[in-house]
Amino acid sequence: MQRRLGGLLAAVLAFLAAEQVAATKPDRSLTVVYSGSLLGELEPCGCTREGDLGGIRRQASLLDALRAEQPELVLISAGGFFSTLLPTHRITNRFILTGLAELHYDAVGVQWGDLTYGSDVLSDASLPLVASNWLGAEFLRVRLLDRGGRKLAYYQWLPPEASPYRRMQGQHARVADAADGLAAALRQARAQGALTLLGASLSAGAAARLLPLGLVDVLVLPSKREQFGAPEQVGSTLVLRPGSRGQRLGRLDLTLADDGRIRRWEHNVLALPDTVADAPRMQPWYDGYTAALKQDYAQRLVRDRQTTGESPFLGSEGCIGCHGTIYAGWTGTEHAGAFASLEEVDKSFDANCIGCHTVGFGETGGFTDPESSGHLAGVGCEACHGPGRVHAESGGSRDFEADAGRGADACHRCHNRIHSPSFQFERYWSGVRHGPESGAQPSP
Repeated sequence: MQRRLGGLLAAVLAFLAAEQVAATKPDRSLTVVYSGSLLGELEPCGCTREGDLGGIRRQASLLDALRAEQPELVLISAGGFFSTLLPTHRITNRFILTGLAELHYDAVGVQWGDLTYGSDVLSDASLPLVASNWLGAEFLRVRLLDRGGRKLAYYQWLPPEASPYRRMQGQHARVADAADGLAAALRQARAQGALTLLGASLSAGAAARLLPLGLVDVLVLPSKREQFGAPEQVGSTLVLRPGSRGQRLGRLDLTLADDGRIRRWEHNVLALPDTVADAPRMQPWYDGYTAALKQDYAQRLVRDRQTTGESPFLGSEGCIGCHGTIYAGWTGTEHAGAFASLEEVDKSFDANCIGCHTVGFGETGGFTDPESSGHLAGVGCEACHGPGRVHAESGGSRDFEADAGRGADACHRCHNRIHSPSFQFERYWSGVRHGPESGAQPSP
């Protein structure tokens, strides 16, 4: 009996010892939240409900909530911040950088488009920027992170063949062409038990051909569409494709082996509709953005009001004499109240919005402000058909300078994939249809 009790006691002590070892062993789970290809979207366009997704203020709100639950989560971006297509792109892109800094990213990749204003603009930003094959000292080669013994190494590859510097005369090599150095760095990180992540603005085929993917645990590539692509396991590499324009965030929950490799993973896409509140802590940053837009608008007014000569635009009331029935129908459409809708949401000073809510904004003689050119507020006749003064003063014998009011092309200038994702010409046209096709006749 004594021998049996001694054996039982030994077994209990061995079990307790094993439990103590398990308790002191570091947790091997890790959560990575990721994004990429912001493409100039500091905030969503609120013109349509289905397009009202994302924005830096909503991202901050969601990330604050996630970090409250999991303080050790890792936040990365594969880059692609800027767009130069916006009228205020310099202002918007500058505030994108300061806004991203407020989100406290752990690693941010650099893409060629992010170097639009030069490397100094980026290197002055308070962001952990990574460009692993960059030859200068402005960016990190790798971002190393440690979350309680769970190590992560983030790298970013700038494709040499896509370098804009190659089109310049002289020697302008800014990145290493070969991936040998990257491979050596990845190998070293793995030897230290780190999870390896690599961002690259390449197709999957090009990445497999040009990069040492056998040493990469997670590869982040651009998505072909706004929504996140489904994760794909290619050999030992998990391929992620973040959606564009900051409309969503991706969440990757990992269970890691002792050597840092992925044992299990779970992926979720985190939506950012208008039901996600803007983070209150971001209000001072957004107030600064609003002030900069208002200053830009005031400068535009000074410049545009100095334009001399007769405007080529008449305003929709100038069409009443020959097209009274059509004009009367137009007054009941949302086009007629398009500028008022900007005033309702305090965006009537935003040059990124005004162009699609007025006639001729940014053009000689076009809309400037309600006081001096209120007759051009709203989406009037000339927004689609072009300047109408010559046509009207010739009694209709001379056509418009730009007869753009034919078919869907006239609509797509504003009702595009960004501002109006669900736009269908046939369905929308029924709400503004006019002319001989609708049975409307010019008034005498």
